[in-house]
Amino acid sequence: MTEAFKFNKRLTPDAEDLILRVMVPDATGKVFHPVTFTRERIDYVTQVSEAVSGIALKSGVKIPVALGYEELEKKIYFADILSDPVLDLRDVTGPAAADAALPKLATDFAAVAPVPDDKKPLVDREVTIAVFVRQKEEQNFQMFFVKDTNIDWKGVAGEEGRNGKMTTLPLRFGKGPFGETTIQFDMPRPSFMELYNKTKLDGLDTLDLREWTRRRDPDGLKPPTP
Repeated sequence: MTEAFKFNKRLTPDAEDLILRVMVPDATGKVFHPVTFTRERIDYVTQVSEAVSGIALKSGVKIPVALGYEELEKKIYFADILSDPVLDLRDVTGPAAADAALPKLATDFAAVAPVPDDKKPLVDREVTIAVFVRQKEEQNFQMFFVKDTNIDWKGVAGEEGRNGKMTTLPLRFGKGPFGETTIQFDMPRPSFMELYNKTKLDGLDTLDLREWTRRRDPDGLKPPTP
């Protein structure tokens, strides 16, 4: 079971650093998944061609982006995070730039940077997510386990529910505990995506959100603040 995460202000729109969303391939290189990380994880930005540039993370991961070098540089390093704290690059990464490869520089910044001993390798594992699912328009809850490979990630959405912000997950096959093809639980979508992506980046195979999503007082108690 995954150790409980500590929630902090970085999960809110008041984040002190820019949040990036990109698409990255799995081990086969054929299936792409959304990943979220902060600007502080970036080592450098480089040009690949006139229409393609790339992001190199301090961990050594390199992400091709179907944008010109100067345009990407501006979006990342000159962003106004107070008005727009999230840079969504999913449309220009993954399949949009799958054929591009970042060049090997004479001195690769990431290669020469010291790597902390606690750095974990990037491992793409199937993640089992444990939540308390809420029945739509009702106060009924039931514990449910869903694998991330059974989630239609293009349809993941956030909405306002009776007890605060909620996340909805469309299922690719099967049904939830209340016979629905879309499950929903009490948790803001940005917080869920941050924790899910951290689980993926840490190479873990379990994300336990039952403590956050367990049944609360339906008479008006708000969900815990991240």
